[in-house]
Amino acid sequence: MSSHGRGPLGRRVAILAAVAVLTSSCASTPEAPKPYKVGSVIAPATLLDQNEKPHRIDQSVRIIFFAREMEGGKVIRALLDEEGPEYLVKQRAVYVADISDMPTLIANMVAIPKMREERPYPTLLDRDGKITAPYPAEEGRVTVLVLDRLRVKAIHYRGSTGGLRDAVTRKR
Repeated sequence: MSSHGRGPLGRRVAILAAVAVLTSSCASTPEAPKPYKVGSVIAPATLLDQNEKPHRIDQSVRIIFFAREMEGGKVIRALLDEEGPEYLVKQRAVYVADISDMPTLIANMVAIPKMREERPYPTLLDRDGKITAPYPAEEGRVTVLVLDRLRVKAIHYRGSTGGLRDAVTRKR
């Protein structure tokens, strides 16, 4: 035994502990993806709507209406209630809602059943927030991503139905 009271095993344990501390402090935590911006290419994805039907976000999609919170969701729902369920099809658009912050029990027992009853159009649901993590958002507004074969051509943030219509017709 050494004069410090550590034998060979004790020294090995101390060295392994030091290596573990250094390794864990140097390990990178997963970074949040950078928000999409004009020129970014959106990753193709499949999301289930409120009726558990899969929808593909692919090169055919021209507009993504995105809401990360309830206030923005109210604006896009008001537009879709006014325009009717065919509006999304006509615009080659999808409505995507990030519901990852909603407690699962509330989502499954209250919110999604209510969506099934009240929405004749598909609302694509990101339940864990992974797909929409890079989607940019502003509080209380709907994000309108204008796409050309998944490349972002324009990003608009709108807080009214008129603003949403303007963003869709503007296309840039």
